[in-house]
Amino acid sequence: MSAWKDLERRVARTLGGERSHVGTRGSDCRNTSFAVECKRTVRYQLRRMWVEQARRQSRAEGKPWLLVIAEHGDRAPIAVMDFRTFAAVAGKAGLIAYPEGGA
Repeated sequence: MSAWKDLERRVARTLGGERSHVGTRGSDCRNTSFAVECKRTVRYQLRRMWVEQARRQSRAEGKPWLLVIAEHGDRAPIAVMDFRTFAAVAGKAGLIAYPEGGA
């Protein structure tokens, strides 16, 4: 199995979904609460086109976007998302007091 497929599979499983099949349009993970895009890279970087791709999927699927970035061989990928979505999720989890209207 290729490493990027393994990343997509691990992320999907963690989010309670499954990896989308090759050739399907949409996010890399289905049956999750997020429109997910997974990217593997030699070293951590954030590319505008990745964020734009995640945002397009978000609009198409009507879900908040989530970009997961991992380095090669990385077992602890990082997540990038809209700050308001992050604050709302953290508020629902009781990690912060999320004020009405947010940031």
